[in-house]
Amino acid sequence: MEVILFLILISIPALWIGSGIWGYGDGYQRGKPPLLVAVMVMFAAWPLGLLAWLVFRPDLKGPPPKTFRLQDFREQ
Repeated sequence: MEVILFLILISIPALWIGSGIWGYGDGYQRGKPPLLVAVMVMFAAWPLGLLAWLVFRPDLKGPPPKTFRLQDFREQ
């Protein structure tokens, strides 16, 4: 019983951190601010933030950008 409880207590933080890392990479690939996506996925009532990103994320638009520039996302 203690082993199962230990595995549950270890797996939840691992999934939380892993979803943040995945969100960062996915946001980068989709041309969105990767840090903002990672924070939204991790801190918006996890795992609801992860589900929200999966539902509302934009489509892929060609190859990912070489670098992230904040100027590209500012409104004109």
